[in-house]
This record gives sequence, structure tokens and C-alpha cells, in this order.
Amino acid sequence: MGCRRCALRAAWQAGKFDHRQRRGPARPDAWDPDAEDTRLAELVGHHTPKEIAEILNTEFHRLDQIVRTETAVLVRIKRRGLSRWMVGYRLRDVERLFQFDHRAIHRRWLEPGLMVPTRTFNGRGTARENYVFTDDDLLRFVCDHPWAYERRRIRPVEELPRHLQAIARRLRTEAESVWRSDPYLTRDEFIHEMGWQSKQPWWYWASRRHLIPHRLRWHVWPASSGCRNTGQPLIRVRDLPEIREALERARAQGRHQLGARWRGKPAHNRGQKTIVRRLKVLRCWTCRQLIVRRWRLPLYDPDCGGLAWRPQDVPSLTVWQSNRGGWFVSRWPVDEPSRRDHLDDPTQRCRSQPLAG
Repeated sequence: MGCRRCALRAAWQAGKFDHRQRRGPARPDAWDPDAEDTRLAELVGHHTPKEIAEILNTEFHRLDQIVRTETAVLVRIKRRGLSRWMVGYRLRDVERLFQFDHRAIHRRWLEPGLMVPTRTFNGRGTARENYVFTDDDLLRFVCDHPWAYERRRIRPVEELPRHLQAIARRLRTEAESVWRSDPYLTRDEFIHEMGWQSKQPWWYWASRRHLIPHRLRWHVWPASSGCRNTGQPLIRVRDLPEIREALERARAQGRHQLGARWRGKPAHNRGQKTIVRRLKVLRCWTCRQLIVRRWRLPLYDPDCGGLAWRPQDVPSLTVWQSNRGGWFVSRWPVDEPSRRDHLDDPTQRCRSQPLAG
């Protein structure tokens, strides 16, 4: 003896319930097994039951006043033994492909509208099961937003299950092609390209003056980098000529304004340098970069997120003002002996690194 369900099915097939069946004509709203059932099998798995009901009403019942409801579609799907599982990838699969946490994907990619799923469900199930992505959705994200993800973090094909290997191979190929055609520079690469010796010009021109257009990427490489919390700035290579022109215009305008302010006026300090204020200095524990502030020292480096601590070998900096009104910083701490000897020369102190802002 099997279960009750198997016993009832066997009894139904043996004809013990024939007296309960209707012997009259078929109902006017009965399903057509040739047309409607075939179309139902094609739509299930690609559309929701509500959408399937609307499609069937439009295609088959526009004139006979028969309405297929969502409940009727669900019952028919169950009787036909069809599966309602939507074809596509869930958020868990996207998490495996990009090696990115699903909460970060939702916050950094889904909410801003960078990655748009084909289907979104509300109600039962976890957040990882309420999104359905197709191949076109993932490829569109990779091609349209190359700055939002790190192509080196796409998981290799041999480390993925079989149903994700084909899309992973396509994503890696498209990501490499898009990056070669439209590359971006990280902040350190941009500073090296501009010939700057520190991050001070970046903080001034990008954060304060907003003359350097950039985007923040949270999907960084390596995954343990501190930029995963603060975002990694990326600058488009195509924008470098425009950035150089904008910075040159800003410098020329600043020199013109400074000259108009001090031209024809006697020096208030008779040509002597004037101490304006003292600066506080910290050092990042992670990237070993200096953090200079005029007030309120931070606990963490705003760039990489590392812990800030007060070094013993770095003295307090002094902001000076020359007789022409120029601002500069003396006694800037460096590690290279040649640079240190250059700064110890009293005739070269006025050429030390300028104070941004």
C-alpha cells in the first residue's frame, strides 16, 4: 500500500469514480487542450501567472467574453504538471559571478539603477530570490557601466557550477573588450599621470573645487582593500585633456586674482615671512600616507579607511605667507634623503610643497 494520494490516483484510473464525472456537454469556458494549453506551456516560466492570464485573454478570448483569471492559470498550471520557476539568474547567482555580497549589490547597483533585473517579486522569499536576471541584463550592465565593477573579480569559469559557466565566460570577454575600448584610471594612477607628488592636489581640485569628474567604485580589487568602504575614485581616460584644460584655466584665474589683490600695495610685513597657523599631522596605518588637518583630526583615513595615528617622527607643520601673499608649507616631512636635504636648505624652503586650499 502506498500513500493516500497514490491510492486515489490508482482508483481514479481504475474507473471507480466514473459515476462522479459529468456526462453533460463541456463547459463553455473549458480550456482548449490544443491551443490554450500549448500557449500556456510556452509562457510559463517566462511570465508571471497574472501576465499569462492577460496574454491568454488578449489572444483567445477577446470576443467570447471568457476571462482567464490568475487563479485559473495557477490551477491549470498545477493540473498540467508545469513548473512556474522563472528562467534566469537569481541574486545568489550574480553574487557568485562577481564575488560581491548581495547586500552591496542591492545598495550599490540595484538601487542606483545600474543593474536592472527582468523580474522583481515582492512578498515571500529572501531578497536573493526576489530578482530574476537574464543574460541580456548582465551583459547590459557590464557594457554600459564598466566603472562600477572590477573585471578581475569576475569568478573564473572553472570555479563556477555548470549552469553559470557560459554566462561567466561571456561576461569576462565583454568586460575585457569594454575596458580596452574605454579605460579608467584609479586615483593613484591619475596622480602619477598628472605628475603630482602627493594627494593634496587631488583633495583640492576634486573634493573642494570639483574640477575633476570621477566616479566611485565599490567593487574593488583586491577585495580586502580599504576603498571598499569609502569607494575607489575612477577617472575616465577620455576626460584627461579636458581636465588639464580646466585646471590650467583655474590656475590662471587664481594667479590673476592674486596679482590684482596685491599689485601696487606695500608689504605689510616688510618682506618678511609671517606664520599664519600650525597644522596637525597624522599618518595612516594602512597606506602610510600623511593626513594633514587644520582642526579636528579624523580617526580614520578618508581615502582608504585605515586607522589614523600620530607618528613620532613627524613634526608639526607651519603655514607661511610670503610678502606677495603666497601660501606655502615649510618642513614638509619626506623620506628621501635628497628631498630632505633640499628642504633643509633655507634658500629652497619657499619652494616646498604648496598647501591645497
